[in-house]
Amino acid sequence: MPADKPPAAPPPRDRLLQEAMRLFGERGFDAVTTREICAAAGVNPGAIHYHFGDKDGLYAEVLCLPVRELQQLLTGFDDPALSLHESICRFLRPFLFDDGACSAQLFFREMQAPSPIFMRTVAQEIGPLFDRFAGLLARHAGLTQPTAALYQLAMGLQAMAHDYSMTRPMLDSFHPELLADDPQLEATCHRLADWGCALLEYERQRHASR
Repeated sequence: MPADKPPAAPPPRDRLLQEAMRLFGERGFDAVTTREICAAAGVNPGAIHYHFGDKDGLYAEVLCLPVRELQQLLTGFDDPALSLHESICRFLRPFLFDDGACSAQLFFREMQAPSPIFMRTVAQEIGPLFDRFAGLLARHAGLTQPTAALYQLAMGLQAMAHDYSMTRPMLDSFHPELLADDPQLEATCHRLADWGCALLEYERQRHASR
């Protein structure tokens, strides 16, 4: 029988994105040169210009990769047929799971010192998702538009989910028993949704009393 053929190498554009994601995540945008990225990807030094225009264009595309994955994961989270609890779970779940990917390193670095390219990507690609989440909360609160408090609630719920993921090693070192029975944070996701429902009810009553 003929020997199995080795898997084909990814195309140059994909290799550039993969290596750029890794290097930017490890060391940051400014500390990495285009020559390093090309060498790591095994392509000629002009490949970045050919595929992305320049280093900024490459970085923008690198940032968009996990954002597009997030957009896919969040498809239908605000379906009117879903309960509020299930909708919140579907929105928070992608933020809870960090598999150690380079994209997590990159976004954590950017949140500490945001670059203009990152902020532009967030505003254009992630901002509309938060608007939809705030709109979902408003709908379940009986409002036609989100209030400032509901936008803050939307951001706060996402921040709690993201923090569980990013600071999991620290929490495990303090109290390893807390999440021992919840390795995939699924129970945590449901608990955060419980809190979200309770907080939304508080905001609904607060708004109604005015």
